[in-house]
Amino acid sequence: MIKKFITKSKILSFPRMLIGLSIQNLISMKNGVIVFYDNEHINNLIKQIKIEVHFLLGDSEAHQIYMAVKNTGKIVGDIAEVGCYSGGSSKLICEAKGNKSFYVFDTFEGLPKLTKNDTSKDFEEGSFFADFDRVKWYLSNYSNVHIYKGLFPSTSKPIEDKRFSFVHLDVDLYESTLDCLKFFYPRMNKGGVLISHDYAQLSGVRKAFDEFFKDKQEPIIEMSGTQCLIVKL
Repeated sequence: MIKKFITKSKILSFPRMLIGLSIQNLISMKNGVIVFYDNEHINNLIKQIKIEVHFLLGDSEAHQIYMAVKNTGKIVGDIAEVGCYSGGSSKLICEAKGNKSFYVFDTFEGLPKLTKNDTSKDFEEGSFFADFDRVKWYLSNYSNVHIYKGLFPSTSKPIEDKRFSFVHLDVDLYESTLDCLKFFYPRMNKGGVLISHDYAQLSGVRKAFDEFFKDKQEPIIEMSGTQCLIVKL
């Protein structure tokens, strides 16, 4: 049951995050930050990840990923992430996934070449480089985790026959986002959830989603932070 929500500031995008998810224990806003009670584990986990690695997600975005993974546990299918960077979001998913298989993809060489559809001045080719061996070590305590290096979907062969309950995208660029949507959308089971970072922030990511879902029945749900969410119908 979702508890009474008390707002101290106007956040227009917040109600959308509730669509398609059973997000529990949300009660208040404090200094513009979403506060969850009875979720001390999540709060401590996020704090710990911030100490361990360079973590680019906001607290509300991290909560939303964790709760999406947790609440899609009843949906049949594996879990995937494209764009793990230093592994912070991957650890977040590992803590919530139970025994499900988790497939992690990243170039581990930074971003590929930008195109005319990518207008951000905040990064360039090679940005967000992360060390493959470091991430592999960082996630080594979790079972059923498979990590692949290279530009997706050229690395997708091991999961071509898989079905998915949850997918997290954080690839920043138009072509990479579109390639991921083309690959994962037909492989998502009904009720499965796909979350992408940067939809509200990067024009290339927004353009890819808006184009891909233009003729699809699923709505694009904007959430707090920069994320968007799709529930497979």
